[in-house]
Amino acid sequence: MNLRSIQKILRFYSLIRKRFLVLIVIGGFLATSSVVFDFFIPLLVRDVIDGLAGLELRLNTIYLLGFLYALSFVLTYAGDQIYLKAKYRAVADLSSRIFSQSFFFPWQKLKQQGSAYYATLINHQLNDAFFLLDYGFFQNVLVIIRSVFILATVFVWNKAFFGLFVANAVIVGIYLNIIGRVTERPYAQMYEILRRVTGFITETFENIHEVLAGEAQKKRQKECETMYQQVADTVLKAELPRSRFDKLMVNLPEYFTRLFILTYGAYLVIDGKMTVGTIWALWTYFSFVTAPLYMFRELARVITRVSANLDAVLDYFDEVKRAEETFKKREIKPVPGSPVYELIDVTFGFEPGKPILKQVSFTIQPREIAAIVGLSGEGKSTLLNILLGLEQNYEGVVKLFGNDLKQVMPSAVFEHVAFYSQNVGIFNDTLENNIVLGREYDEKKLERIIKELGIEHLRGRKLGEGGSFVSGGEKQRIQLARLFYADKPVVVLDEPLTNLDTITEKFLLEKLIEFLKEKQPS
Repeated sequence: MNLRSIQKILRFYSLIRKRFLVLIVIGGFLATSSVVFDFFIPLLVRDVIDGLAGLELRLNTIYLLGFLYALSFVLTYAGDQIYLKAKYRAVADLSSRIFSQSFFFPWQKLKQQGSAYYATLINHQLNDAFFLLDYGFFQNVLVIIRSVFILATVFVWNKAFFGLFVANAVIVGIYLNIIGRVTERPYAQMYEILRRVTGFITETFENIHEVLAGEAQKKRQKECETMYQQVADTVLKAELPRSRFDKLMVNLPEYFTRLFILTYGAYLVIDGKMTVGTIWALWTYFSFVTAPLYMFRELARVITRVSANLDAVLDYFDEVKRAEETFKKREIKPVPGSPVYELIDVTFGFEPGKPILKQVSFTIQPREIAAIVGLSGEGKSTLLNILLGLEQNYEGVVKLFGNDLKQVMPSAVFEHVAFYSQNVGIFNDTLENNIVLGREYDEKKLERIIKELGIEHLRGRKLGEGGSFVSGGEKQRIQLARLFYADKPVVVLDEPLTNLDTITEKFLLEKLIEFLKEKQPS
């Protein structure tokens, strides 16, 4: 584990709310407090064993040993309860924050990443990153402190054993340095491939009709199989070297040290220079001294495995900071007498030197109906995204009710603007909830709209994922119901009658015209 890894861990800790982090730390140290008592237990057992050698039962030592066990049990039990509650509440809190803050991202960023990216980040990568709050991190601190006292005790007992203990620590330290460099890159590559696999699987099943109709099932299966084979090959690049180094630099030195403790210790006992109890204590202490080294080995492995996930979480919060700088204004206050929209020399393009929109200027006054007409690919939808505050990377000036839309959060725009999209998003919820969404519930108003649009038959059931249980025409009626229910002063329509049959189109158009007439002066 290098300095960069430690910095990443500390950055991750800084994302957790202080009230949770404090409880996690307190609970973690209490839950692993048995490490402290473990320093004294071999000394007490040594005293009992040496007493038995003289046919003496030292009850006071046994009573003290029982007291330490009881105290250890109480503290670790209490620590477990505190730690687990605080940790999983912190997970829930951070997951909710990621979901909430994602609404503030630029529209283009959300579309580029895709919904699967954010679902994977919250449900998988964040949970993996929380391995960094495992007991082992707190236990390591206590174990290192304990090891210092153990080495001082062993130094007093015997200089040869002390030298051997230190040599084992150095060997495993070198091992940790090597294994980190060998395994970090392959594991990072593995998680990158797994993210691609997740997106591939999501894309496949979201477009299952197209896959089957295009006879692409076998092709998709083959591509998925290839990606998982890449995952296996990448993991083996890390695991095979790790296994070899484990045997040569960890297990082999341990076997040699154990044999040395027994043989040389036996010689010292026979020679009267050491007691049997001390040999037993040395045997136990060796495990305690090497324990933090093995923990660091596992810790390095965990950090390496979650490194890519940790990077994804940290990168996300870096993006949140940039998004907060992009959207600094959270409110629109209409200026009396100002136009609804005013555009001055608006220019936009996805690539430098290739503008889709070039010096667009126009004004829309209150009660006025305006149409944006053009061929496919000429920037109509892009212009709508600018009007809705979803696209910020344009040149020129865009004003809504006299407010410059630069750095204004889209949610502030939608407080004044109702939007009818050509792609209707339906939630797997009831009809009523799909219409009302997050607005204040008005039962009479809702009943009137549902009846007026003829969608009463959709009540009493969920509408399916993506509206899979409703037809295209029914989706458009639900979208129109949302528009009527919102009743905003400004209405933006994006090809609302696309792909509809003549009867449905005529019905919806008549309803839409009636709604818009209500907003016209009498």
